[in-house]
Amino acid sequence: MYMMEISVTFLLTGCLIQGVFCDFNINLPKRVEALEGSCVIIPCTFDIDQEFKNDLTDSAKRIWYKGLWSKNIAFDSSSPNTGQLRGEIFGIPTEKNCTTRFNNVEQKDNGSYSFRLETNGRLKYRYPKTVEIVIIDSPPKPTVSLFEDQEEVKKVKEGSSVNLRCSTKIFCSSRPAVLTWSSSPEHLLKENVTQHQRQSETELISDLIFTVTHRHHSATFTCTVTHQLQQNITKSHESRKLRVQCKTDYFNQYCLII
Repeated sequence: MYMMEISVTFLLTGCLIQGVFCDFNINLPKRVEALEGSCVIIPCTFDIDQEFKNDLTDSAKRIWYKGLWSKNIAFDSSSPNTGQLRGEIFGIPTEKNCTTRFNNVEQKDNGSYSFRLETNGRLKYRYPKTVEIVIIDSPPKPTVSLFEDQEEVKKVKEGSSVNLRCSTKIFCSSRPAVLTWSSSPEHLLKENVTQHQRQSETELISDLIFTVTHRHHSATFTCTVTHQLQQNITKSHESRKLRVQCKTDYFNQYCLII
């Protein structure tokens, strides 16, 4: 088995030396982040040299090692409950899919991981590329931005329509993150405010859309993100104080001009 792995490695090296295109490739992110106690998803696809295409069957093992050259098996698709990590690899080997979810990750799971493909035939190959899993113990603060006419601004004019946007990074979890708004004074969230929430591939976004009046000057809007992790709830928040540039006509003298 070991000699066959060496021969596959020599095959790849020989292709590179001769300038011939080799099909042993893997697509991995360099780094993925996960909240401690949650899960982490590693997007992954691979290719093999055409010489070994008949060896690749759906019974092939897909194995993750902690480290590039170590023998420390972190996860084996043929026995998913025996390694350091618990989870699953999506799809089937013949689809050349190695996208993986590891569940309930802990600080000890920090580190680099490499992928190996192992079949019952000649194909036994460990890809010389790693993904770094970084475990963080608390979620980062959300980001609160102010938009007027789709441009980010620092202050707004009275009478204009604005979009106060809160965004937070999405982490793998059995329960999705939740964004909530609060304001000081409290009544400002009840005055003709439209709320929209949506999710992209990487972010959860919540928008507050309203027309600015002089009462919004120096008002504070706070966005809180809540993550449910196993039995624990973690929260973080970010605030934004509005600066309103008021109209300068005679009837608006009570509004502070800034």
